Amino acid sequence: MTTRTVQSLKQRLSRNEWAAGDRLPSEPALAEDLGVSRVTVRAALAQLESEGIVTRRHGSGTYVNSVRPLVSSLHLNMGAEQMIRSSGRTPGISEMTWRQVAADEEIAERLAIEVGAPVISLYRVRTADGVAVTVSHDYFPAAFLPEPTATIGPSLYSFLSTVCGKEVDFGVATLEPATVGPVHAAALGVRSDALCLVIRQVDYDAAESPISYSVEHHLASALTFQLVRQGPHAIPPTPS
Repeated sequence: MTTRTVQSLKQRLSRNEWAAGDRLPSEPALAEDLGVSRVTVRAALAQLESEGIVTRRHGSGTYVNSVRPLVSSLHLNMGAEQMIRSSGRTPGISEMTWRQVAADEEIAERLAIEVGAPVISLYRVRTADGVAVTVSHDYFPAAFLPEPTATIGPSLYSFLSTVCGKEVDFGVATLEPATVGPVHAAALGVRSDALCLVIRQVDYDAAESPISYSVEHHLASALTFQLVRQGPHAIPPTPS
């Protein structure tokens, strides 16, 4: 019975009865609609979650994922393209624009430059197997460009290294949960209240000078991040 229920739900999902980011009906409603018990529905949803098709949130409900979640390790400073490729998916960019703007207070502070200094603003919508999963905004000083007509490729790290001669040695990031919001909802193909993980990161060279500042919105239903944490032995002793 569970297998039949799983297949029934998959068929309805394939017909876009529920779109990515939508909340499924409650277990009692699904049980009545499908003519099965709540136990069967619960087991079917658990299987769909294990396959990365839905995400169940305690106290909130079950939500449709856009793609099977990608898994990335937060302790590795890799670009979005490399992250997607390392998960066995095909990376892509559905939208990409860049222009020169004046640094506001936040960007100036992160890049250690004057407010109003010219910076390059790069906007990209990243896809995995053709499905949008990440919206990123990247900024770096316009002075890094060897010439105004330089063309920025899909990999910013590669561009900074090969064209600008700036090698990223390490990055410092902050993470915060948020909702996608109306600005990025259309680009990601989800509702504005869909959950995402916002990563703000400054990348530095070996001399600890800032190179770039990025703000990335990663769709929570599409990406799973892992963090390697050392054991208690790695914690310095507290002075007595």
